[in-house]
Amino acid sequence: MTRPWLHAGLLLIVFASHSAAQDRASLLQALADTPGLQPAAASTLYEPSALERFDPVLAPGIKMYGAKGVTVQQWNGATGSAKVTLFQMIDSPAAYGVYTLHRSTLGGEATPTLLGASSFRSQNQLYFWQSNYTVRIDGPTETQNQIAQILSRKILGSSRKPPVSEYLPAANMVPNSEKYLLNPESIDRAAGLDSSKLGFDFSAEAATAAYRTGGAQAHLLLLLYPTQHIAKKHAEEIESAAKAPAAFIKRAGPLVAIVYGSRDVTVAASILDGVSHEFKVTWNEPQPGLGLGTMIITIFTFIGIALAFTTIVGVSYGGLRVFVKSRYGNRVFDRPETMELIQLKLAQGVTNRQIEGNSRGESR
Repeated sequence: MTRPWLHAGLLLIVFASHSAAQDRASLLQALADTPGLQPAAASTLYEPSALERFDPVLAPGIKMYGAKGVTVQQWNGATGSAKVTLFQMIDSPAAYGVYTLHRSTLGGEATPTLLGASSFRSQNQLYFWQSNYTVRIDGPTETQNQIAQILSRKILGSSRKPPVSEYLPAANMVPNSEKYLLNPESIDRAAGLDSSKLGFDFSAEAATAAYRTGGAQAHLLLLLYPTQHIAKKHAEEIESAAKAPAAFIKRAGPLVAIVYGSRDVTVAASILDGVSHEFKVTWNEPQPGLGLGTMIITIFTFIGIALAFTTIVGVSYGGLRVFVKSRYGNRVFDRPETMELIQLKLAQGVTNRQIEGNSRGESR
């Protein structure tokens, strides 16, 4: 009974410690505790309602994904000065969206050494994404790497991409070309689609990426809908309204994939072949530790424990009686005044008087 409560308490403690470590102030404190790093000025905090003061161009996109706030602070190190910007988002997919928003806008190249879940460098700016944070560091490369490694060790939690991004085919994908989209305004106009009819009002999510195959480059727009029926409805509308032939559109379960940027059917087919949505159905998933062999071993283990317990109790009680009788005689156990013995007297013969008495009783 106490075990579930113990587990729940431990989970609450772990969750509380993780939440505390995820606070922006705690991350900046970790930098302050590092020898050789000193804050050059006080930090500036921007709440979600004040993100336009931080960056009026990026503010709409950051709000769209779901922001908890942004903190900016300048730091001085042995290798130079750097400005740290912490984008704290509501969850990991939201942080990934902001990260891809910056990457698609700035370009840049992946860092030689991976920082966080993904990282890239554009001129004197370093970006990395981890858990529910996107981090930007402006400054010298050595200072960038030092600060990024410290923050990466302190940011806890899993780094999960949005579900729709997980379905992007990995084969022939141009590195760092993925982008996570949540509204129709983010759809590339080159796709030639009426973005207002793609179903974002039905909680659709989208992801795009560039692919290079056979010397040609094309783009994939992948839409994920809540159900297969909604996906089928919009796939038919897209196919009837799109200028591209049907060979450039594919539906797989709740996914709708559209290839644009190339007129080569072979290129489109090679990209669409990698789009799939598989379901895993399990009728009776075996539970760990409930096999026949394990069950038999468990039963006999408990039997052995019960036998050992009863043996120990019996020997202890018998030894106690022997010890008390040897020391105190019959004053504790088997006292004559409390002893009452019932004898059946099976060896004693039956007398004639008893037989005659029984005979008279029967004749009556």
